[in-house]
Amino acid sequence: MCHIVCFGNELHGDDGFGMRVYEMLCRQVWPNDVKVFNAGVAGLNALRFLENCSRVILVDALANFGSPGQIYVLKSEDLAEGRQELSGHGLGIPYLLEALKAIREPLPDIRIVGVEIEGVRPFFIGLSEKTERAVIETVRLIRGLVIV
Repeated sequence: MCHIVCFGNELHGDDGFGMRVYEMLCRQVWPNDVKVFNAGVAGLNALRFLENCSRVILVDALANFGSPGQIYVLKSEDLAEGRQELSGHGLGIPYLLEALKAIREPLPDIRIVGVEIEGVRPFFIGLSEKTERAVIETVRLIRGLVIV
């Protein structure tokens, strides 16, 4: 079972990247062993989306990785180095993954798919042009990761 879990806040500009990807993923037909979830700003409550699966793809906005609009596929170890600053909602994916290590063994195979955003813009609906352009490619990339 593969779970795709999308994070973000669509009321904060580019922080809504994960929600925009979620919308597009929901329009796709997936194999029966793939489930797509909207985690929004769930924080540790998102742990429930990581149950009963062998693979997980987490989708979120990224900051301090590269140029706006660049898409990254990361492993959980890549976040352990501390250079990341995932978007400002909840406690963040690194904290979620640390909590997961404490409660689940063995861990599922985890990939983080994100795009470098231009910035979080409080109480603004819509993505910047570069972030919006990355949405379709991100969905295509996720599909390639899931369906091999």
